Amino acid sequence: MHKKFGFYPWPLEIKAGPVVVSTLPNLERTARELYASDCVEGDWFYAPPSRRHDDVQTLPYSSRVFGLPKTHTIEHATASSTDHIDFHLWVLSFFVGMRLTAAEAGFLDATPVKPRMLVDFVLHGSGLTRAVELAEDFWTNLNEPVCAKRFAAAVHALFLGQNPQNLAFERFTYFYLALDAAFALAKAVHKLGNRSHARRIKWMCKKYDVTTPAWAEPGNAEVAAIRNCTLHEALFMNEPLGFAGLAGGPSRYLTLEMRALVCRLLVALIGGEDPDYVQSPVNTRQRHGLDLS
Repeated sequence: MHKKFGFYPWPLEIKAGPVVVSTLPNLERTARELYASDCVEGDWFYAPPSRRHDDVQTLPYSSRVFGLPKTHTIEHATASSTDHIDFHLWVLSFFVGMRLTAAEAGFLDATPVKPRMLVDFVLHGSGLTRAVELAEDFWTNLNEPVCAKRFAAAVHALFLGQNPQNLAFERFTYFYLALDAAFALAKAVHKLGNRSHARRIKWMCKKYDVTTPAWAEPGNAEVAAIRNCTLHEALFMNEPLGFAGLAGGPSRYLTLEMRALVCRLLVALIGGEDPDYVQSPVNTRQRHGLDLS
């Protein structure tokens, strides 16, 4: 079973067990033509304008859902379903730091056109080969498609939260959803009972040896409080949605730290064992090395 996917601007050749990733011809020309598009700004491709069904009139709003050229193929000799291959693409997307898809129109609103933009790490050595191996082990050992869907959901929310056009409440909501998806996955993996929102992040950090940010300590519960007002009362920082950003002080960098924490938890959940990365501080814009070997 194989699929074409994209968009990825660099050559990619991976062989890991039954999985083979290869580069399609004319990659350099495909990338050059895409980068010249009017829809590209600041290394992001934005949804093109919408058109009427007869494709004659350009409408005054974007199409939101769009496709990009396919640049690579993924082949799985023993794939149990198309979902199996799609899961590999979600894991590969996470570790290269940009959205990859085999869908005809698999992008929403905007997507980076260069790698590493959506994560805070850089893989060392043959890291992508090891990432494919971890994905295969995860799928095989859990044998629960919903777990793979939750991992994909967390990655997707992490990526959606970084659209440069997002308002503060949108970034917060997407990153919180990513944390919630990570918790749902961790709970299923470890056969855990439920936890209150104020205690979920602390529990995950302790379980995976991730340093718990101050805002996630149960006695603080800052994130859970903001989440409750945002989702249940349509108030963000005590204002209607869109009318306030994050306040000064520690809260100012909250979404930056939430993004970093999601990255560390996803590495741990998929089976990556690199304490130097997983235990690294989340209160920095620094990019970290990640060794999956």
